[in-house]
Amino acid sequence: MLTKSCEKGTDHLCSPDLRALYRNRYEFGGIDTLELLVHSPGGHAAVAYRMARFFKAHCNRLHVVVPLLAKSAATLLSLAGDRIYMGELADLGPIDVQITDELERGKRPFSPLDEFKSMEFLREYATEFLDYFAFALSERGMSVKQSLHEAIPAVSSMMQPLYSHIDPSKVGSYRRSLAEAEDYAKRLLKQNKNPYAEELVQQLVWKYPVHDFVIDYGEAKNIGLPVVKLEQAHEKILLEALMGMVTHGISYSGFVVAPPSAGKKGGKKQVGKGVPVEVKGKPEAA
Repeated sequence: MLTKSCEKGTDHLCSPDLRALYRNRYEFGGIDTLELLVHSPGGHAAVAYRMARFFKAHCNRLHVVVPLLAKSAATLLSLAGDRIYMGELADLGPIDVQITDELERGKRPFSPLDEFKSMEFLREYATEFLDYFAFALSERGMSVKQSLHEAIPAVSSMMQPLYSHIDPSKVGSYRRSLAEAEDYAKRLLKQNKNPYAEELVQQLVWKYPVHDFVIDYGEAKNIGLPVVKLEQAHEKILLEALMGMVTHGISYSGFVVAPPSAGKKGGKKQVGKGVPVEVKGKPEAA
């Protein structure tokens, strides 16, 4: 089970999570159904992919449980699930990677998709102006050929200063960054034999307008993700546990053994599989 508190500085999937996984890796083996509880606004795509591959290799079925939040790289991790259990307010998100450019943009992360959306807008803007000029000239009696002959240079002179700000080397670099998440997502979805893998990746990387776009249960189902509604009783318990961790600033990466079934030693009443135990105190640093 993996949970991450939503506190600044402690909330991302990163190298310490991999180290926590390595420390517990020998506990894995012969698992039928592994349930992975995820609460995170994102992190590093490579880390999410390595964790996803590890979990898939050590169980027959992987169920990802998202009571509230699994954005960006956490969404990428969720794509490994044979099923994704989502709460009523659960939120997945686009998987366009976030990068930084301290020289020109400062330390705040941004999506390389911004550059491509800008070029997309310029292309549409140029097309609209070309249509407008060509139509206006043809209305004045020019032929289509004459109208285009006059309109194209006019539109080119308008657009050239705008396009001159685009750096081809940066565009290439940004495209490679986006390709990372694309490739990871395709590999995970195809491993699950998802018939919509190509369309899903296109949607998750390129089609949403902003990185924080809300992908709730309904949207996730519409685009072809294997989502299931989380039972209300389980959702209530999980949300209470997560909110307690957030309130106390607890970030946790670890594993919880399923409670013993009735009839086993101790004769305790059976508890639903996957229900988390309470986390007390500050966990060991990852």
